Amino acid sequence: MDKYLDRIVKAPPAVKFGGLAAAVVLMTAANFFLFIQPLEEKMVRQKAQQRKLDLELAEKSEIAQNLNERRREMDVLEQKLAEALTELPENKDVEELLAQLNDIGKKSGLAIARVEPGPESVGGGDFFARIPIKMSVSGNYHEIAMFLQEVANMRRIVNVNNIKLDGAKLKNEKVVLDSTFLATTFRFVEQKAPEPKKK
Repeated sequence: MDKYLDRIVKAPPAVKFGGLAAAVVLMTAANFFLFIQPLEEKMVRQKAQQRKLDLELAEKSEIAQNLNERRREMDVLEQKLAEALTELPENKDVEELLAQLNDIGKKSGLAIARVEPGPESVGGGDFFARIPIKMSVSGNYHEIAMFLQEVANMRRIVNVNNIKLDGAKLKNEKVVLDSTFLATTFRFVEQKAPEPKKK
């Protein structure tokens, strides 16, 4: 070792500075390749990963925001479905409907002579079934009109057609008419999914 140090001390200044410059260049290159470059690569990878995580966070935040909005929309749709099912129920509930018609008739001042539900019918491909109810009532024109108006205002859908007015007679100083008509109500029929075709 002493021999090498003596050679360096006795070497001309150009060789000393050249050797020193070469040593500095070697140490700088070693420092760059051993420490700086791996750190830069690690930083580039971490920045790429951070961008990826930021994008995922933005997507998930948007999904979370949309989820709340979808929940509100679903609540509104469920409320509308509940309202629609009062107008078009899933089961017949004919007895309840007949009780309502009877109450409306009494409040309107009518005498109800006949209420006769007919058989339910479902048209091909329809999502609803028709339930006809033949009715005979008697009362003055105003009472019959009030009854029909109240039926039209019911939550459940009830169509009234084939209205006939006849048999006018004077009773307690008012003209009483006999009226027959067909009240048709409906109920929701769930569509069955088509069966898969067999090979």
